[in-house]
This record gives sequence, structure tokens and C-alpha cells, in this order.
Amino acid sequence: MIDKTSRYAKVAELEVVDDAGEVEVVLELRETPRSTGVFRHTPLDGERLDHIAQRYYRDPKKFWKVCDASDVMDPFDVVVTGRPIVIPPDK
Repeated sequence: MIDKTSRYAKVAELEVVDDAGEVEVVLELRETPRSTGVFRHTPLDGERLDHIAQRYYRDPKKFWKVCDASDVMDPFDVVVTGRPIVIPPDK
């Protein structure tokens, strides 16, 4: 079950049949919303996405907002010391 505050809460579910013939419920692909940043943050050594989300949104679980605003595919590559990242609004 997906929490109502999850970014996947409104994503449709699909039923698919796996290789063993079993029906599995999966989520459709989630479209990444277009995001315009309010400002940029330059990460310091040791900062992580959850630290940044806590600082700007007061909720470390909102790290995905920063990920969505980035053009980087892997969340572990979003925060690089000294490379500015976009901080989108908390809508």
C-alpha cells in the first residue's frame, strides 16, 4: 500500500502476468512533473538529499522534490559537493 503523501499516491495500478503466470499488481510509470526552482543550493561536504529536504521543507522524506527538479537520473548523484542544485517550491 502506498501512503497518501507519497509521490506515487496518484499513479495508476496495472495488473501484469509474470513469467510464472502469476498476476502481479504494479504501478504505471510516474511522469516527472516540470519543476521550476525557487533558488539554488550549493551542497557542502557531507550533505545528503535528506539533509537538504529537512532544511528547506522541514521533512527529510521530501528529498524526491529535489530529485525531480534535477536532470540527474540516480538520486545518489544529485548532491555533489560544490555543484549547485535547484530547490523547487513545496507545493
